[in-house]
Amino acid sequence: MAIDIEFITGVKEKYPASLLKGRIEIEGNVISCFFKDMLLLDDTTFKKEDFVTKDGRFYFCMLELLRKKGFYSLDEITILSNLKPEIVERFEDMGGWETIQHQIDIINTQNFDIYVDIMYRENILLHMHDDGFNLLKTIDINGKQITPIALFRKMSAEEVTDWYEARLSSYGTGYSSKIIEEEEIDFDDEFIDSCSSGEENGVPFDIAGYDKNGEEINCFPFLSRQTMGLLEGTFTMMGGFSSAGKSTWWVTVIMALLYYDRKVLIISNEENIKKFKIKFMVWLLGKRNRYFKLTKKKMGSGDISKESREQLSDVQKFWRENYKGKVKFIAISDADMSIVKKKIRENVLRYGYDTVLYDTFKIQDGDFQGQRQDLSLVRDSRELDKMAKKYGIIMLASVQLAEYMKGKLFLDSSVLSNSKQIKEVLENLFLMRTVYDEELDEKSKYYCRPFRLKKVNDKWIEEEYKPDRNAVWRALFVEKTRSGSNSSDTGVGYLLKFSGDHCIFREVAQARFKHGEIR
Repeated sequence: MAIDIEFITGVKEKYPASLLKGRIEIEGNVISCFFKDMLLLDDTTFKKEDFVTKDGRFYFCMLELLRKKGFYSLDEITILSNLKPEIVERFEDMGGWETIQHQIDIINTQNFDIYVDIMYRENILLHMHDDGFNLLKTIDINGKQITPIALFRKMSAEEVTDWYEARLSSYGTGYSSKIIEEEEIDFDDEFIDSCSSGEENGVPFDIAGYDKNGEEINCFPFLSRQTMGLLEGTFTMMGGFSSAGKSTWWVTVIMALLYYDRKVLIISNEENIKKFKIKFMVWLLGKRNRYFKLTKKKMGSGDISKESREQLSDVQKFWRENYKGKVKFIAISDADMSIVKKKIRENVLRYGYDTVLYDTFKIQDGDFQGQRQDLSLVRDSRELDKMAKKYGIIMLASVQLAEYMKGKLFLDSSVLSNSKQIKEVLENLFLMRTVYDEELDEKSKYYCRPFRLKKVNDKWIEEEYKPDRNAVWRALFVEKTRSGSNSSDTGVGYLLKFSGDHCIFREVAQARFKHGEIR
């Protein structure tokens, strides 16, 4: 961008030239991205003081003003008709719209996160100089001569602050710089009220309303109760092997969330919109209408009878009356997290979506284009967690487990292979697999001992359950939940009845699945 070489008055006198190196290009890249996509302004914490070039600050203030007026995109007319004459005059003196258009054409917003991080880092260096740090003086660390500014220019902004935090912690003060709450313990009325009102409960995914007979449409009532629902600002993941039914499982959860008035964005790099539409359709046919003659396969092949078409029309009417405009689907060609983040940001800020499903993370063996895929998955999961917290949304995702882990009976975080760090950022982690026939055979050493809980004289007792061996079953494990009761602690998982033809999961029983492997 044609940003003037002059800095804000006093900047060149205040800072060594090496601290201002490349500043024009750094601010220019960030400003150019803002011009191309104004929503990116909402994704940063920049203030006008963060820009130290005259033109950089001018453009930022201009963009910020237009954004506050409610504009999401820019053109020449918008600028000329919504700004004061003196601002427009300076804008024209700096090259006007032609200059902006040129920069919009050449800038790549996929690099926005990199541009922003560089600017955050450079501003940290300026603040450190303000605080008296001599970044140009060589220091000795463990016998190695290091010049801080040269070292930091190889780091991200977060790595710079982490480096200094680590240095400070090594001095043995015993204090933490990450304290987020400090309060004397007292059971005041506000605390009691918060407990009574269930403020710590999230959005349930127990039911999805009522069927045509007036009976509750069950989703996952026991699982919902165990996890205390899905909290805003958190990240929940379902892991399963290929063809286990991960996407279908999420359809059931989404139907429950829609009943509780959530607005859901689905981003998929696996399936197209038609497949998702069919899943929602056959789910409603089965769960709401109690109609099972039309299967997923028949829907896909066009084998639809007159009777089935009437049922479809009924479901269509129900959907339009209750959920139209509440579910949006975006298909992407590959797992490009920059595109995923952009679409999430756009749909949360512009259209009010408050729940996001990303389908699917994939764990692969070996390297992926020269980069370890497991590390990429961990990084991307952290990015989605950050977005959940920043925007206060419910973030959901599915992850495809490493195929070489198939045969493991009791699923835990080890099935995430080298991506086990994913678990750290999650509020809930569910793991699912196919149930083997031997696990349903009472005479087998692999028998999973299914049971149901029954309340007798105010006490819960276990009642043996004998599953239909001709049915299709899935084993679900709660590997992590904020409630603290997970499968690894209790030794208990869920036995789910699965109808792939109708995209329906049913919570049927709990079970004590064996450890070890079966091949």
